[in-house]
Amino acid sequence: MRKYDQTSEIVLFIEKLRSLRNITQEDFLHDIVSLRQYRRYISGDSTISYSILEQLAKRLGFEANFIITELESEKINQTTQVNDLYNFVVNKKFDKVNELLTKIDEKHLISNNDKLLYLHSINKLDFLKGNSSELITINKTKKLFDYENLLKKRVLSTSELLGLISFFKYDSFKDKNVIAKVLASFLDNNITIVSGNNIRVVALTLAELSRYFSIIEDYSNMFYYANEGIKYSKKVRSSYILDALYYLSAAALDELGRYDERDEYIFKCLNYLLLEGNKNKYIHYTNLFKEYFKVDSESLIINKLENFINK
Repeated sequence: MRKYDQTSEIVLFIEKLRSLRNITQEDFLHDIVSLRQYRRYISGDSTISYSILEQLAKRLGFEANFIITELESEKINQTTQVNDLYNFVVNKKFDKVNELLTKIDEKHLISNNDKLLYLHSINKLDFLKGNSSELITINKTKKLFDYENLLKKRVLSTSELLGLISFFKYDSFKDKNVIAKVLASFLDNNITIVSGNNIRVVALTLAELSRYFSIIEDYSNMFYYANEGIKYSKKVRSSYILDALYYLSAAALDELGRYDERDEYIFKCLNYLLLEGNKNKYIHYTNLFKEYFKVDSESLIINKLENFINK
C-alpha cells in the first residue's frame, strides 16, 4: 500500500484546510478514519496511507496531489510570516505584530522551527510590553528551548540560534560568556551547520557576538566577528544590518588604535548608506562618526576620492 512519508506535515495542513472550510472533525473523518488514528497522524506516530490521504482530500474538495504540492508553498508562507513576526517584535512595530497575529494560528504551524520561533516571539512580546519581568522571560526562554540540552547540540536551527542570542539582551543573565563561547564555536567551525531558512540570523548572530565582545572590551574579537558578518553578508548577497556591522568594525578598530583601517570601514559604511538612499540613517551615522570618532564624514569622502583620483 502506498504511504505518504510526511504524515505529520500533510495532516497538519489538511487540518488547517478543514478548519478554513468549516467542516467539523466528526463529519470530516466519518467513514474514513477514527479520531484516535487521525491524532496519531498529526503527532507523527503513524504513517498515513495514500488511500486515506485521497479520501480526506476528496472530502475537502481537492485532489491529493494538489494538497501535496500546496504543502510546500504553505510551509514557505508560514516561515515567512513567523520570521516577519519575530522581526516586528524585536523592532517594536506592535501594529504590524497585531496584524500578523490575526493571520498566524499556532496549532496549524507545520515546522517545529516555526513553532519555536513563534512562541519565542510571543515571550519577547510579553517582555517588551511589560507583561513579563526579565527574570520570568529568561526562565521561559530556557524552558522553551531546553537550555541545558541546547548548549550541547552540534547543529542549531534558526529559532534555536535566535533563542541563544536573545540572552545577550538581558542584564540579569549571568552566563553570557557561555553563550558567546557556544556561538563562537559554531560560527568558527562551519557556518553552514546552522540550519533553517532565515539567512539573516547568521549576520545577526555575528553582530551580537561583536557587541558582546565590545562590552567586555575584547576589541580584537569585536572586530573579528563584525568583519566576519560583513564577509558573510557579501557572500550571501544580503544587506541586512550591514551598516551596523561596518560601524562595529570601525568602532573596534578605533579602540585598537588602527585609525587608517577604521576610516576605510567608515568610508565603506557611508558608501553603503548612500547607495541605500536612506537619508535619516545616513545622518544618524555621520553624527555617530563625528561624536565618537571625531571624523567628519564629508571630509573623509572627499579625501578618499581625491586619493583615488591621484593614484
